[in-house]
Amino acid sequence: MLDQLIATRVAEALAAAAVVVTTMLQALKIAGAVGLTRWFEKLESQFGISNVAEGDRVKFASSTLLDSALTWWNVYVRSITLDTALATPWSDFKVMFIWKYCPRNEVKQMENELWNLKVKGTNLTAYNQRFQELILLCPEMVPNTDRLLERYIEGLPLNIKGNVTSSKPVDLHEAIEMAKGLIY
Repeated sequence: MLDQLIATRVAEALAAAAVVVTTMLQALKIAGAVGLTRWFEKLESQFGISNVAEGDRVKFASSTLLDSALTWWNVYVRSITLDTALATPWSDFKVMFIWKYCPRNEVKQMENELWNLKVKGTNLTAYNQRFQELILLCPEMVPNTDRLLERYIEGLPLNIKGNVTSSKPVDLHEAIEMAKGLIY
């Protein structure tokens, strides 16, 4: 009885996740890069809620693909085998989707935007939101934590940039919290 209850709950969770992911894929066709960012965020939220292990994320995400995304995935699988495709790290899968669903010129524009992104006035919230969207879509620009923090701090107003730098934050969350405390 317990096994049946667990199986039922898992099936319900997967069905609910499939509906969410399907909706996000449809939005992706309309919203471009921002839609793709939202799709990644929604999937990663579902990974946490459903306790999807790191090694199962591509399997989970690929099981929800529809239409042209499913066709693209099937062609990819045929070129390298299903086991190899499912063993693709989640970060690589995201990069593959960015290359597929964000035209190179759009990615280039986002890279330029990330390179030149600055806080406008005191609107740190808008800066943080856009920065986080762009780092998801331009992973080569911030290949490690040091580059990520460097890029984030570079966009801060001069009056708080030095304080955040000298505090030596260990990750983006810490840098964002420091900047919030200093700007507000």
